Amino acid sequence: MKKSVFVLASVIMLLVLVVCGAGIAEEEASAAVGLANPWTEVATAEEAADGAGVGYFLVPEENMETTGGQVNWFCFQYMEHIAEADGGIGSAELTVRKGLKQDGEDVSGDYTEYAFAWMQEVDGWEASCFGNEEGRTMKAIWISDNFSYSIMVRGQGDIYDTYGLDEKAIGALVAAIQ
Repeated sequence: MKKSVFVLASVIMLLVLVVCGAGIAEEEASAAVGLANPWTEVATAEEAADGAGVGYFLVPEENMETTGGQVNWFCFQYMEHIAEADGGIGSAELTVRKGLKQDGEDVSGDYTEYAFAWMQEVDGWEASCFGNEEGRTMKAIWISDNFSYSIMVRGQGDIYDTYGLDEKAIGALVAAIQ
């Protein structure tokens, strides 16, 4: 009797291990079968422009001072028809993109509905600005020649969804991006 209980318990444990192991293997397999990351990281804005096929990509100089703080770049990347620079301005996150214009497409990748929207003119260009506080831009988009551009600014912590840059800082950034 004791031997049959032991054998039965062993069989049950073996079945549990097999079933659990199969579940883990399925989870690992499904995790490995995701969408491939379309972005390729590179060392410079120039390499991002080349990879994206947008000709050139000029971003504000490292350490450029604005009313929002200094601009710093952490990485550059590209995907088909879009070059991107990621960094910071002051203590906020900063993302700048340049893409081939396709019917005025917004290349920011941001589909947030903001509380405020307005137009800002910078050196003859009209930028559409968006933010959750009046006059504080979190997203700016504009078109120049055959290209669409975007600036995304995100604060940190409690100000992630309310931080934005003033008109002067956005003007300086837009003027420096090509």
